[in-house]
Amino acid sequence: MNSKNESFVKLPEIAAELMVSGYPMELMDGDASYLPLQWVGAIFDSLIERLGDKRVFVLSVLGIQSTGKSTLLNAMFGLQFNVSAGRCTRGAFMQLIPVGEELQQDLGFDFVLVVDTEGLRAIEMANKQSLNHDNELATFVIGVGNMTVINVFGENPSEMQDVLQIAVQAFLRMKKVNLSPSCIFVHQNVGEATAQEQNMEGQRRLQKKLDEMTMVAAQQEFCDISSFSDVIGFDVKTHIHYFAHLWEGNPPMAPPNPSYSQNVQQLKSKILQAAQKQSQRSILRLSSLKVRIGDLWNALLNENFVFSFKNSLEIAVYRRLESAFSQWTWKLRSHILDVQMRLDNRIRNGDLQNVTREELEGLMQETSDAIEKKVEKYFSEDKDHEILVQWKSSTELKLNDLKEALLRETKKKCENLIELQKEQRKLDARKLEYVDELLRRSRELAVTLKGKSLSERELKDNFVVVWNNWIAEVSRAARPPERVDIDAEIDDVLLGHFKEPGFHERIRSFPKGRRFSFDLEKHVMKKKRFGVATRKICDADVINLQHITDKIIARVIANIDKKEQEKRDYSQNFIHEILNEVQKGVNSVPSDEKCTFNKEYSIDLSLYLCKMAAERFKVMHETFQNANDPVMYLKSKREDFFQCFQISCQGATSITTFAGFLCEKIEPALRLSVYERTAKDIAEVMQGRFPDFRGNRANLEVCILRHLAEQENFEYFKQYLMFPKDFCQSYIETRVKSHCLDESRRLEKFLDSSLSLLYGNILSAVSSSTQIVKDRKDREDKVSLWLDEFCRELTEVISLPRSDLKGIEHQEVTDIEFLSSAMAEALGDLRDRLKNEFADADMSSFSRQPHTILAEHFSGCWEQCPFCGALCTNTMQGHDGDHHLVFHRPRAFVGAKWSETDHLVIDICSSLVASDGLFKVGDSDLIPYKKYRDAGPRFSTWNILPDSSMQAYWKWFVSHFRTQLEALYNGKFQGKGEIPEAWQRITKQEALSELDRR
Repeated sequence: MNSKNESFVKLPEIAAELMVSGYPMELMDGDASYLPLQWVGAIFDSLIERLGDKRVFVLSVLGIQSTGKSTLLNAMFGLQFNVSAGRCTRGAFMQLIPVGEELQQDLGFDFVLVVDTEGLRAIEMANKQSLNHDNELATFVIGVGNMTVINVFGENPSEMQDVLQIAVQAFLRMKKVNLSPSCIFVHQNVGEATAQEQNMEGQRRLQKKLDEMTMVAAQQEFCDISSFSDVIGFDVKTHIHYFAHLWEGNPPMAPPNPSYSQNVQQLKSKILQAAQKQSQRSILRLSSLKVRIGDLWNALLNENFVFSFKNSLEIAVYRRLESAFSQWTWKLRSHILDVQMRLDNRIRNGDLQNVTREELEGLMQETSDAIEKKVEKYFSEDKDHEILVQWKSSTELKLNDLKEALLRETKKKCENLIELQKEQRKLDARKLEYVDELLRRSRELAVTLKGKSLSERELKDNFVVVWNNWIAEVSRAARPPERVDIDAEIDDVLLGHFKEPGFHERIRSFPKGRRFSFDLEKHVMKKKRFGVATRKICDADVINLQHITDKIIARVIANIDKKEQEKRDYSQNFIHEILNEVQKGVNSVPSDEKCTFNKEYSIDLSLYLCKMAAERFKVMHETFQNANDPVMYLKSKREDFFQCFQISCQGATSITTFAGFLCEKIEPALRLSVYERTAKDIAEVMQGRFPDFRGNRANLEVCILRHLAEQENFEYFKQYLMFPKDFCQSYIETRVKSHCLDESRRLEKFLDSSLSLLYGNILSAVSSSTQIVKDRKDREDKVSLWLDEFCRELTEVISLPRSDLKGIEHQEVTDIEFLSSAMAEALGDLRDRLKNEFADADMSSFSRQPHTILAEHFSGCWEQCPFCGALCTNTMQGHDGDHHLVFHRPRAFVGAKWSETDHLVIDICSSLVASDGLFKVGDSDLIPYKKYRDAGPRFSTWNILPDSSMQAYWKWFVSHFRTQLEALYNGKFQGKGEIPEAWQRITKQEALSELDRR
């Protein structure tokens, strides 16, 4: 048995050896009308192994039976195709012809592959089966060939019409799937067609006939084309050749016609000249030709060639482009994150009061230029640059759009922060007056105590006297803070919004701390059609409504979190924002759903959210008042003021205390910067190393689908299908957390790495400031100058406003180098403290999470197909043009059922839009799938191309989770929704293997 298997394995090698030796090999079996892809693929693999992956120019020939096609090829290239009367060549044969080394460079290819076909139909065989067979054969050989020789024998009108109609329809199909072969017409046995007038008349007649055939073929292929020149580049003056007959007189006694050889030689020269001019994009290597043959044959096996053809070569090239595009966009995002961190620190440090677009463009210019060079190099030097060129302008446009979006986002963030800082400075102005006065009094007291040997207790007692007097004065002078009754304001807003009788009592009796619980009976109403309520609500409807509820609550909480981070004061507008979020969520239920939220839902959810928010708003208000009330502010800074006073009293011995005080100010800023930088570093590492995140979102979705299949948990699938955006973000978050929080303690290592970098920056600032200041003889206030330089050096590194260090700027420190040593020691202690703290850190400490940065990179468009729920594949949010995607899914995934039944729809929308079927939106009349755009905004913004191909993954999924899907949507896979037996035979491994190939 083993020896038999070894013999079979050798067969493709033998066939390849025969081809190399000049023998023709059968490509398509004409008797069975079948192309054995596995066998042909094995032959090509053996050819590649023997010759290398050489470039091949494919020359095909088409014509009516017994018109001398094979004879022509044999004479032209010295081939060995069989010739005799009748339909001798069955199917299609291929023969490999090497190109001489001296010609290879000129022509741009290494071999010519000649494909000879059986004769096309005769008049007496013009039945429907032979028509289809010949159309398919012509489509195949024209699609696989770079050039097709269309052979016409004589000028019989019916014969010419037959071959032209077949050829034109095939060329039209090629145009619609973005293939662009060329053709040459050969008229054999046309007599002595030497006169120019006769040639011109023949050309005119052929051009007219081609245009007529084109219109006929265009009607059959449903496209609006009226002339053959619209289909391919065709010139009647150069692409038509007239041949004398092979024999002078009637065989067998007739001698050969010497003009025939001359005509053959001229044709051969024309073919090679045309081949030389062909785009290198269209001349494939053996490996790509093997794939092209498979694509063409698989498309022909389907009912509609155009809708089922997949150009695997272009798809593979585009996938690589998408991966490269993802890397380019990440470089832009990564750079802008660095820019944002630097600008954020500058704004907080008071070094930046305005950010212009020109400044931002300048900060991005170097990175942007570098990416542009990479893009240019990729499109010009990649081995498939001829295919890539069609996407160059759209790629550049997308990159430019992303750059614009990042610029706008950065400018807006900076402007918001600048505005907040302005407001804060106004509030701080009055506080600073009190601070300056207290510092003045502290220094005056320090002068009187200088030189006295006082214990810390005695220093504190002296300071407390000044402190208490000052606080008493400030308390008398300051206006009492305005306290807002937040509960009363919330009640007023709610009463004005709902205007329900007895609502005040309902607000008053609402239990404190009560959670919101979504109740189907209480909070949902069924919609009515013609006065009759819709049928039973299914599990999927409940899940969707619960999800909307969760999203409303999450958005409100996130909004409050943001206000707390910005240290804002409470405003009544915050209550209106909550009510607007509730209303927006209620309105988000699609109009064609059979149920929606009622008013009771809006009231209950609004009450819960407002009461929950009230407690946080009270704390926010209290915190703001304390931070901005001079008395409370001064009280909170008592220890800082005492340290400044202590340093003033101690004089030269105070350098160590000075360094310790400064490091206390540095610590929170350093901690914040460490987490900000670490978040970006984690995202960058995961984007660079993890296959999930190296490509674009389509690649990420494949990884998610693989993960789901491996888990085989229907609940996970359900979340992914119903809420793909949330699931995608959750998947990224899970991957980030598992990477950072595993036993390798990666998070601690990430934090330590960022800490070491920033610690080095601060040490460098200490050294640099010391070098600048130590030799300045013209300045007595060396500490103040040192602090100026130190803060300036760290302007973009950490948030350390110079104004926070006013209390220690007037110290009499003369030994600046000793200050440098003290700072180094204090900073070392600070670094060690933070390292110990980071050993127990978790992801909750990040203000901006690493998974959020990654999720933003994979954001793109989140619109879902209104028919099947699959996501639009466009990489830009708010993109121009229609939404689209490559692979649609069975409509059952959104609970679609056939009209008036509970039978779930297993058809995909991309095949339904080519059918005569109807669908209904809400209470509207039935709408033809072909006119789906007439169904309104949800549908009119989608471009759904007719395509019958469905991923094996979803066929496996439907078969595997049939019971759960039926329960989820209260439907059955029966009747028109019966799951085909072939689907049930698909294994999970087969489904995953297909995913990897796409």
